[in-house]
Amino acid sequence: MIELVLGAVAAALVGWLMRRKRQQRSTAIAAGEQTGVPCLLKWPAQGSRWRAGRVLIGAGPLVWKPSFGKQEAALPAGLRRTGMRSPSLREAVSLNPRSRIVECESSDGEVVLIAVVPEELDHVIKALESA
Repeated sequence: MIELVLGAVAAALVGWLMRRKRQQRSTAIAAGEQTGVPCLLKWPAQGSRWRAGRVLIGAGPLVWKPSFGKQEAALPAGLRRTGMRSPSLREAVSLNPRSRIVECESSDGEVVLIAVVPEELDHVIKALESA
């Protein structure tokens, strides 16, 4: 019985922390500060698999910072949204099944896929439209 209570308390704490962090991100983006939105990126220049990281939204061009490593990469110039979809069954194995995949294309025809959870989707779409 104690394990169930401790598990419920831990789950409530994690949920509260995640909601708080999401609210802090929203506030920072609204204030115009550079903020990282967690996502997964599939970009031919970075390889053919999904890579975890953050899209840095704020002043200047969109930048992707990987979770592992310190090398930031500027996303292609003229990146625009061409579509949005749910992950396929095969993609859902490596992604969060709730996530949405934003399909983007640069001005030179390079395709970039950004997978983001629905709670953060508006931030990414607005950043793509303003870039």
